Amino acid sequence: MTLALREHAFLSGLDEGQYATLAKIAQPVQFGEYELVLAAKQRSLALYLVLSGSFSIELDTRLYTVRIQSLGPGDAFGWSSLLEDHDTLFGVRTRECSTVLRLDGARLSAVLREDPAFAAELLRRTLHLAAVRVNATEICLGEFCGVRMRTIEDKMADATTRSLNKLLEVCLDGALGYRTAAEHLHSSKLAIIFTEYSIRRAQYAKELRAEIERLGGIPTQSGSVAASLHRGWIALKSAISGGDAKAIIAACEAGEDAARAGYEAAMNSDLMLSDIRSVVEAQWRAIDQSHRWLRGIHQELASGVELPAPESKS
Repeated sequence: MTLALREHAFLSGLDEGQYATLAKIAQPVQFGEYELVLAAKQRSLALYLVLSGSFSIELDTRLYTVRIQSLGPGDAFGWSSLLEDHDTLFGVRTRECSTVLRLDGARLSAVLREDPAFAAELLRRTLHLAAVRVNATEICLGEFCGVRMRTIEDKMADATTRSLNKLLEVCLDGALGYRTAAEHLHSSKLAIIFTEYSIRRAQYAKELRAEIERLGGIPTQSGSVAASLHRGWIALKSAISGGDAKAIIAACEAGEDAARAGYEAAMNSDLMLSDIRSVVEAQWRAIDQSHRWLRGIHQELASGVELPAPESKS
């Protein structure tokens, strides 16, 4: 049960204690083909996490039924069970034989009252479900009126493109910063390492540029010396004039601080597309490793110890 909860997209990223708590109130339920799960104007008594199959969110009229939204594995419905005196506005029906995890609404509400932090996190995720439902409703209304509405996927793609362009600037600045630092270092060993970092950062920029273009966006062309010195690398300008290794490494460490902050902000966004998030996370891990090596080497140089070899990068 805990494994199924951990692998469900709606609950992704919770801690093990929270999964264990939910496992105590979760119950697997199977529905047959075209089975009515929730009737319109009926308050849901449980939160349902879809494991397999598919469901239709429907609006019934006297003459016809309108499908507002289709749900599949990783989706959830029945969030009115977490609200007082709130009936569901739409009906929910299976489109095929389907399996869900049923979380009893009363027991789940009791758990959340005991854990305010967990309640706030689940509320944030539930608000996202509501936003997607509203967007799906807008699209249906737009179709009736002959107007194409922007989907939540369109909005997420736009938000992801903006985030990737910011990270592209970060990588272009990093590539330029490391290359500039390497050119002004008296230590050939450090120059080789920084040149390698510059090449890697340029490769990350190439990966991000490809993802931006795949989403239909236009990659930024930013990445001049002036730009990089204003985005975390401002201390490098004075450091390179003296060619002092400690000052240059400290300046590069400051640049990596800014890079890590930019990547962490992107990864914390709920609007980043999941297939691109893995690319961003892989780059962040490598940047974090570089940052830790820079910090270590700065401390080693400050104490007069001979320069060690850098950690290997994946």
